[in-house]
Amino acid sequence: MKSMKTFISSLTLLAMTGLGPVLAQAETVILTISVNGAAEQYYKVQEFLETIQATQEQAQERVASINEEGKTLEQEYQELVEQAGSDILTEQARNDAKEDARVKYQEIAQKQNELRQFAENVQRQLAARQNTQMSLFTKEIMEVVTEVAKERSASLVLDTSGASQNGMPTVYTFDDSMDITAEVVTRINASKSEEEPAAAAE
Repeated sequence: MKSMKTFISSLTLLAMTGLGPVLAQAETVILTISVNGAAEQYYKVQEFLETIQATQEQAQERVASINEEGKTLEQEYQELVEQAGSDILTEQARNDAKEDARVKYQEIAQKQNELRQFAENVQRQLAARQNTQMSLFTKEIMEVVTEVAKERSASLVLDTSGASQNGMPTVYTFDDSMDITAEVVTRINASKSEEEPAAAAE
């Protein structure tokens, strides 16, 4: 989220011949904010990203486990293939090994499918969860931006973290005094200090 706080005084001095007085004088207050910057410093976002990372680590552990199971099946399959082609075993034993190898091959295919489906499900669930949560966090940040903008009678708030369709920044330059990112971050993180005493009391 970007909060640009740019004070632009537009003095429209209209002097009419013979009258001379200023008919209109308007002040436009513009603020800027980096929404992305504010989000990165929002404690709720940081805590959420930690939970996402923990979930990803658990998923990676599961993937590693499935891979190990797959390697074990592949080793068993190779042993059965060797038995099926062995001259030492009887024909019946070789046929049994061949059939067992066929079944083992199907188990390997199932394990590969399990791994693929697991990875796809985790990715889809994490993406949906992240989209939902980030939308909520963004809404909370924007509520504070609106609050600050009203207090400062701002006519316009620009997001300096945005980019146009061609990848260029939407705001090229601005006065730092117009930026309210730090103030917004302070306000959105104020609730954390309020939650901690409540949690300790419990």
